[in-house]
Amino acid sequence: MAAESVISDWDFTKESRCFNCKEEMLQQIKITPSDIIVTCSNCGAERHYVIRSFLVADRKEDFASKDKKRKYDVWRFIKTTRCSNCLNDADQEIVLDEYMGAVVCPVCFFTRIYRFSVFSRPELKK
Repeated sequence: MAAESVISDWDFTKESRCFNCKEEMLQQIKITPSDIIVTCSNCGAERHYVIRSFLVADRKEDFASKDKKRKYDVWRFIKTTRCSNCLNDADQEIVLDEYMGAVVCPVCFFTRIYRFSVFSRPELKK
């Protein structure tokens, strides 16, 4: 019997200051196998990240390093699901900032890395 696909779409929300309208609003985060889209619930502006690489590391990377200067907070999420590499059920660790996103399996260190790609905002109504 074929195994069910373990990579699927994940949805999260985070109350945070919008990168566009600067309001403290609910940000909607959609993570798919190929991209991440962050959408402001107030102004509709979107940040798009695209998948850049996959790797299996020998240790867990610190994607939220304090060495980088950031304009916005680093967001962290946990999604309990089956890893597409080791097939263990585990709390997949998700890190997202204005430059990149990463999904890391804490068991085998399989990592999906997404890089910021494009910013879009809705047309202003006249």
